[in-house]
Amino acid sequence: MTGRSTIQQLFQEDLSEIILRAEDGYIVITNAGKLVIVCAGTIIDTLMKTVKVMRVAARNLVKIFEE
Repeated sequence: MTGRSTIQQLFQEDLSEIILRAEDGYIVITNAGKLVIVCAGTIIDTLMKTVKVMRVAARNLVKIFEE
């Protein structure tokens, strides 16, 4: 909740995605409303394509699980 509040104050919007880079790869966490989608990979080109799919899936999940 603190992280969400901080992001909203700084950027005036909800946090939509977190990309973590480590020595051996990447982890991407995408906001899907009440859910999150998590993906990991080592090859950035492949992961970029996966992130595009994750964004579409997140939008669809938000619609499905709207209050």
